[in-house]
Amino acid sequence: METRSTLSLRNTEKTEISVMVVDDSLTYRNLLRDVFSHDPEIKLIGTAMNGKLALPKIRLSAPDIILLDQEMPEMTGLEALEYIRKENVRSKVIMLSSHTVKGAKVTLRALELGAADFITKPEGGLAHLIEFIEKELIPKIKGLWEKTAIQYTEKIDTPVTRIHPGTSKKNFAEVCAIGISTGGPVALRVLFSHLSQEYTGTIFIAQHMPTLFTEYLAESLSEISPIPVIEARDGMTVAPAMAYIAPGGRQMLIEKFGNGHKIRITDLPEEKLCKPSVNALFRSVADSYGEKAIGIIMTGMGEDGYLGLQKMKNSGSYLLGQSRETCSIYGMPARPEREGLLDEVLSIRELAEKIYSLSRKNHI
Repeated sequence: METRSTLSLRNTEKTEISVMVVDDSLTYRNLLRDVFSHDPEIKLIGTAMNGKLALPKIRLSAPDIILLDQEMPEMTGLEALEYIRKENVRSKVIMLSSHTVKGAKVTLRALELGAADFITKPEGGLAHLIEFIEKELIPKIKGLWEKTAIQYTEKIDTPVTRIHPGTSKKNFAEVCAIGISTGGPVALRVLFSHLSQEYTGTIFIAQHMPTLFTEYLAESLSEISPIPVIEARDGMTVAPAMAYIAPGGRQMLIEKFGNGHKIRITDLPEEKLCKPSVNALFRSVADSYGEKAIGIIMTGMGEDGYLGLQKMKNSGSYLLGQSRETCSIYGMPARPEREGLLDEVLSIRELAEKIYSLSRKNHI
């Protein structure tokens, strides 16, 4: 079985991913050059210490992937990204983010402007940095390039419904639990912007993100959502017409409490290297809501959510998946769809419409 660190290139004659690094740290640029040189599938075709120096090189070489630091002299990563998108450069941009409040805000703005993804630079010694590049950054580069290489459509509202025979929702859904990772902030903006103004259910979201980032993601989504979106806090009573995002670096569980439900935010261990874990959220929703829940697995790398979906299926929940054609990385929905675990596979816009239709008591 394929793991995050052993992804390989498929479905294309090209054997190398061209990468450009834009970062003001000479040490970091040299470290990336050295680690990339040991991977036959990655070719570093250029570096630059700021956005201003990088733009001519990007225009000339059109790399597959651009690694773009946030804070640089003369032209920041955000400013460079705006130029890159205005010129319709087809390169995929991964923002190199700092783990700070400012870094979180800038990163979310970069994703709104068209960055494909982000990754936070770790703190630590040389060995830790090398491990981060090999186990986190390189798989992300390969996953994003693979999507481009096999030319999936990027039209997020393309009708791609796939319904498994004999499936139907017998009970209206009070809640919807969403598991999502790479490409998530952009996909969630599309989802919430298409959610019905009449939706009165509750949405729980486990988005793989570090601390600080989820608070600003919630604020960003609230600006375009018909219902409030907030970062969940321990002990909150679950309310209708609300969306709750699991805090970065914590686990979010939903528990029955009297005649209602409460949110528990815990420091339980990682699952599938993830915290928040989609599996943890899905299991708790299965126990708390059963057949009155929808489970949705969306874009992301790895298999977090698969075991939780099994639990939701056994409890009578209705399961949906984001279509391969609209995922930034078709990892998390892949196995559930392949094994027939999902009741329907839909585009992002169709998912928003289905969330509303299944929440109506008279939808049957």
